[in-house]
Amino acid sequence: MSTNATDDVTDATTDEQTRRYAELTIGDDEFVIYDRENHQAWIQSTVALDVGTLQ
Repeated sequence: MSTNATDDVTDATTDEQTRRYAELTIGDDEFVIYDRENHQAWIQSTVALDVGTLQ
């Protein structure tokens, strides 16, 4: 895990439900998707997809 973790909150939209979840890049192509309201709810992965591509 990298010490250069960044929380990309600039991509959040105005929709409250969409802003509830955030992506944390922890380096070396690893990502954590987490719930800002429930800090015990998170998923770590080496793959991330843009939500817009899933619709």
